[in-house]
Amino acid sequence: MSKLVHLCSDEVTRHLPPFSVLYNALRDTMVEYCVKRSVVQPVRQQLYVPGTTDRFIPMPAIVASRGVMGIKVVCAVPSNTGKGLPTHLGMIQLYKLTGELLCQMDAEEITAKRTAVCSALATKSLARPDSKILAILGAGVQARSHIWAINQLFELDEIRVWNRNPQRAVDLVQELNNNKSETNKMLYSPCNTIEEACDNADIICTVTSSVNPILFNRHVKPGAHINVVGASSPTTREVGDDLMLNVNVIVVADCMKAAKLESGDVVQSGATIRTDIGHVINSPTSHDPSRDPSREPSRDPCSITLFKNLGLACQDVVTAHLVYQSYVTEKETNQ
Repeated sequence: MSKLVHLCSDEVTRHLPPFSVLYNALRDTMVEYCVKRSVVQPVRQQLYVPGTTDRFIPMPAIVASRGVMGIKVVCAVPSNTGKGLPTHLGMIQLYKLTGELLCQMDAEEITAKRTAVCSALATKSLARPDSKILAILGAGVQARSHIWAINQLFELDEIRVWNRNPQRAVDLVQELNNNKSETNKMLYSPCNTIEEACDNADIICTVTSSVNPILFNRHVKPGAHINVVGASSPTTREVGDDLMLNVNVIVVADCMKAAKLESGDVVQSGATIRTDIGHVINSPTSHDPSRDPSREPSRDPCSITLFKNLGLACQDVVTAHLVYQSYVTEKETNQ
């Protein structure tokens, strides 16, 4: 049996693959999952601690094309607020298909990066290629990872940040300015209102912990693309009914079945999901017999596209596998 490897958060961060490697790997994974149906994973369960909103969330998946399977376990514990403890904790275990446990690793950075890269996949396929203004609603981990990912794919002129706590938006913008190179001419702007952040924005990302809708039809221009990331349970929302039910809005999900059960924005509004992201990113020139052109949304320039990104276990397993491979390669090189 292989020796079990334990990777802490810093080691996971060091072994994360470059953006292009992760982008291509997750692109292939979403096509395998949505189109080819070769990835095995259930819709995730969310087990609630009695009398609380704290959740224990197991997320297993088998990705046979990579010879691995795994499970991420997430503990979402809002009651830790004020106790000096994290509200989100997670661990990933990676196995061979033989059942041998290869590795267990901290899940925080993997979750941040794979979520943002999946949003980037959707944005590349659905947003206007000449998009110049990115609006980020939220200023936490996912705000940072989405700025990182989307900035890889578009020649943006401005990135705007809004947060319920205005100082957090100011702090994030200052951090971004401090870390940019002398040749980087990007304008980073903190915004006091959602209206200010979204004014004429080409791409909008909602990455908040909001329970009630914050983004409405009046905030979004025709032709814009939205990544809806923050609300991941049937009781939480980021987007208002007037936007979810707008006839000019094309709703796409990472998993249609999961979105109909887990996404409060979909469940509470009754919005129709047009297709899943795997069918969108499957190449129109592909000769794959599993390709279904009828599930690929039209690219009407006046339509608003909305991607509901819940996050999938197969994305965690594939990202963890890439991290593990990098670790093994480094270890063999240093021997």
